Amino acid sequence: ENEKAYYADPSIVAFVRPGLVLKITGVTVDADGTVKARFTMTDPQTLPLDRDGIYTPGRVATSWVLARIPKGQTQYEAYTASTVTDSKTGISAVQAGSDTGGSYQKNADGDYTYTFGRKLPSGYDRTVTHTVGLYGSRTLTEFDLGVNLADTTYNWVPDGSPVTVTRDVIKDASCDKCHYDLTAHGNTGRTSLAVCVLCHQPQTKDPYTGEALDMVVMTHRIHMGADLPSVKAGKPYTIVGYRQSVHDYSNVEMPSDARRCTHCHEQKTGAAQATAYLKPTRAACGACHDDVNFATG
Repeated sequence: ENEKAYYADPSIVAFVRPGLVLKITGVTVDADGTVKARFTMTDPQTLPLDRDGIYTPGRVATSWVLARIPKGQTQYEAYTASTVTDSKTGISAVQAGSDTGGSYQKNADGDYTYTFGRKLPSGYDRTVTHTVGLYGSRTLTEFDLGVNLADTTYNWVPDGSPVTVTRDVIKDASCDKCHYDLTAHGNTGRTSLAVCVLCHQPQTKDPYTGEALDMVVMTHRIHMGADLPSVKAGKPYTIVGYRQSVHDYSNVEMPSDARRCTHCHEQKTGAAQATAYLKPTRAACGACHDDVNFATG
């Protein structure tokens, strides 16, 4: 599906020039907390693309996430979060997600500025790492070239200090050893861990099942799948996603031994926190050992 250009007529490929490259070139914050991100969208050969798909082939849809790493912590907390309530149980939970109510301004061909609908709160910490995540899709189905996906991030510290704190545990290449061109949430453009961890952190939970959607917990549980003690005891491991779609991971069998941490936590990829797995936490260990009460033993 992701290689249709290989089989397409060369003249069609030359005209369409499939692919999508997104890049954030700068972020500013106004005195009232309004965040503006300037970005470019091009094809892989740097031809500027039109968001509306009028002057260049394929409409490009983009979405935005805004988050920070609080002082003294290692994971993100998103500003673009909202409370979701299960209509059946009445249980509510916070879920990080994409910005709403924002607007776009065209600066030049393929060069735009996005103004976030969500403003930074008064008194926000200007000394910590802030990150803007951008993900998008270029629809080329009318040329039988599918949907092209891309995402990117931009880190900065609002007070002008250098960025010294990041969240970089596993590189995409490690995931793609098994998950070829790993994407999530359909054809929206979320293709990198750098974007995924902006929302999948301790702040985000599933109100329908009570399961944590933190990447640390969720990823370990998904890969453990059928071998989770709770699953063996008869309780399915499910997560309710977009539009109440139920995802059941109870039959997942990991090809490698789950105790081989470095199969995913590779040590030569250049990840800034590649050795994070050597510092166990209750969240990480309890994700798989879900029959252990760490408070009582």
